Amino acid sequence: MVSSTILKRLEIKHKDGEENPSAWVNRDIVPLPPSRRTWGAWSFVGYWVLTGFNISGWTTASSLLGLGLSVWQAMVSVIIGNLIVAVAVVATGFVGAEWHVGFPIYNRFTWGVFGSFFPLMMRIMLSIVWYGVQLVFGGRSLKVVIGAIWPSFYTLKNTLPGSAGIETNDLVAILIFAFISLPLLAVPPEHFRKPFLFGSVIMTIMVFVFFIWALVTQGGGGPLLDDPSALSGVDPITNSTRLGWAIAYGISSTIGGICAGILNQSDYTRFASYPRAQIVSQLVIVPVSSVIIAVIGLIVTSCAAGLYPEEGLLWEPYELLEVIQRNGGSRSRVACFFAGCVFVMSQFGINIPGNAISGGIDMSGLLPKYLNIKRGAVVTALLGLAICPWKLLGGSSTFLTVLSSFAVFLGPLTGVMVSDYLVIRKSKLRLTHLYMPNPNSIYYFTSGVNFRAVVSWVFGVWPLMPGFINAVSPSPIGVAQGWTYMYDLAWPLGFVLSAVVHIALSKAFPPTGLGEVDDEDVFGTFTELPGGVYDHGAGASESGSVDVKDAKVAVM
Repeated sequence: MVSSTILKRLEIKHKDGEENPSAWVNRDIVPLPPSRRTWGAWSFVGYWVLTGFNISGWTTASSLLGLGLSVWQAMVSVIIGNLIVAVAVVATGFVGAEWHVGFPIYNRFTWGVFGSFFPLMMRIMLSIVWYGVQLVFGGRSLKVVIGAIWPSFYTLKNTLPGSAGIETNDLVAILIFAFISLPLLAVPPEHFRKPFLFGSVIMTIMVFVFFIWALVTQGGGGPLLDDPSALSGVDPITNSTRLGWAIAYGISSTIGGICAGILNQSDYTRFASYPRAQIVSQLVIVPVSSVIIAVIGLIVTSCAAGLYPEEGLLWEPYELLEVIQRNGGSRSRVACFFAGCVFVMSQFGINIPGNAISGGIDMSGLLPKYLNIKRGAVVTALLGLAICPWKLLGGSSTFLTVLSSFAVFLGPLTGVMVSDYLVIRKSKLRLTHLYMPNPNSIYYFTSGVNFRAVVSWVFGVWPLMPGFINAVSPSPIGVAQGWTYMYDLAWPLGFVLSAVVHIALSKAFPPTGLGEVDDEDVFGTFTELPGGVYDHGAGASESGSVDVKDAKVAVM
């Protein structure tokens, strides 16, 4: 009795005080009405500049030079990889832009209403982990800001034991960054348009100022551009076969770094004010912003190697800013303060929408009766801090390898999603049936699971597993070279294999209801209904039965 009362109080309420009548729908996962679709083409530009001009993008080239690639070979990998990313985010974004539903609903027609929980849980887990990782980067950037004001913060006495995996000043900075992130979680995604544009302008100006300063102060591009192997300690690749596969791996790893964002792009394109808003803007800005920040990060690091040769390669910008403060005067502290503030802003830009809000959207699809975007974002943020991400980053190279190799699982997942919507369904959906957890829905398939998606995903994953296991094992397990080559192509190969198998299975065993759409705009998706009330038509009642007359949900 007590537990049921608590659960009742935790249910999502509407503005008029009515409780959400369904465990399968709430305001944040229904198709968005026109009033909430506020993102134009420039909003997507701002989004990708903020999510591209950040610390992770800045350090893109470091791992590629570590493979033995030259600077131009690394940049070829980055350029090709990001061109593929641009096409992929547009492809996964079509559902959101055209039908205004996000990733949780996307998977209901692809995997089935119950099968959709599998990719949803995978994406939520990634949101939590990546939120924690970006918290650390944000905290280190904030440490620069605090240190510019109070230099003694850098030498603050460490009161933590070695087992903590972090020193006191770093922990304080991370906790402050996490705390000031919390109010931002309450901002609805439809209100991100102006912050995106403002943040992208400020970030672009700062990055280019930093770039010009490095070039002028060093008097050129720095020693890393002339002889990367001398500084990285990795011999250049001379064998043409090995070089080709190293570039292929560089392309795949470039895609892998953003593959989680590719997967749930519909969570953001659903806010597009018109379907085409996401297409040209993303096709252009995704590769341009990613390549620019990778080039600037590489050149600034190279210049820093010439300016501060005793410090080694300073790939992370917050490390470089700390060194500049130590070796400069008051003017350097002022410059580092403003630069640190902008990098803090960039971490808000990637972590709030890209991880916290993303996790919130997906959690609202997992438990729509109890979680909306705001609540889900808070849960994501708290769990991201609770996993102590600094220990993961500082102590386990295996963890980092697994995280960066998750493209093995997400490439096939994306292939299934894109092929299902664009090829099998030819962009036709019956929205009302996406919210019906019973056999009356054309997306119920077999006991709520689409076996075609399951089989297709497995076919895309299994050829990559031997190379993946070999990569994450503490010591090599001795797999044949062919398996390693397949792993080097993880995301593209997995995408193609799963897409082809899914198309073949769907042609051999056609799903029911292909080409069906609703006769009426029952959600007010394209013509918002008066009073903010959405008629769900053949929606699901609390018991899961279909009730056309009574299936109305008042939204907040």
